[in-house]
Amino acid sequence: MQGYVQKIIPFSAVDGPGNRTAVFLQGCNFTCAYCHNPETQMLYDSSLPGDGVRAIDHRDLGLEVLRYRDFIQGVTISGGECTLQYEFLLELSRYLQSFGIEVFVDTNAHLAPAAFQLLGRHVDKFIIDVKASDEGEHMALTGVGNNLVLANLRYALAEKLVYEIRTVIVPDVLNNEQTVAAISRLISADQQVRYKLIRFRPQGVIGAYARLPGPTDEYMAALQRLALAFGVKTCEKN
Repeated sequence: MQGYVQKIIPFSAVDGPGNRTAVFLQGCNFTCAYCHNPETQMLYDSSLPGDGVRAIDHRDLGLEVLRYRDFIQGVTISGGECTLQYEFLLELSRYLQSFGIEVFVDTNAHLAPAAFQLLGRHVDKFIIDVKASDEGEHMALTGVGNNLVLANLRYALAEKLVYEIRTVIVPDVLNNEQTVAAISRLISADQQVRYKLIRFRPQGVIGAYARLPGPTDEYMAALQRLALAFGVKTCEKN
């Protein structure tokens, strides 16, 4: 099974617990207005210019990761949006797990429920990005709705498959309080799930969002307190 990889970070401390290898697949099904990695959005095939993307067989990629197995806790597969290369992602996850490698998938969870649930049987945990809890706001931000995202999030929470949920905080544009409150209500029933509030930074952003200011420390702290008030045990901000 051949896939397209944007980059591999052999050792990462920010893509899940412990020291991990992070694999970033090419292509995304969202067009987020604040995207910091627009080069990962385009679907890739062998007819396109390289731009650092390489085609690789899932077993070859797995063997590349296995070189680091004595130094890592596990692997996190991200993107772009890694589920856009669903069959490759599924085979890579199965292959890595056959060697006892812990597999996390960092995803926006915009995937047919049956496919998401099958993937859930072949990964250890999900890291799920929730852009906005409101359907219209999510549509304006990403170009698609959030019904699949929220449905898959609820499933993953019920099955204890979520390690962390992430939300990017953009002041004066998104209803951050509404989203943080809605997600915190879901998390509070499962105290093992972490909630990470990510500060919007305009550096590297293309378009109108590049002119927006980031949130203040006080605003981030207020949203963190809001999440904790709903019963979230672990809420980080960065």
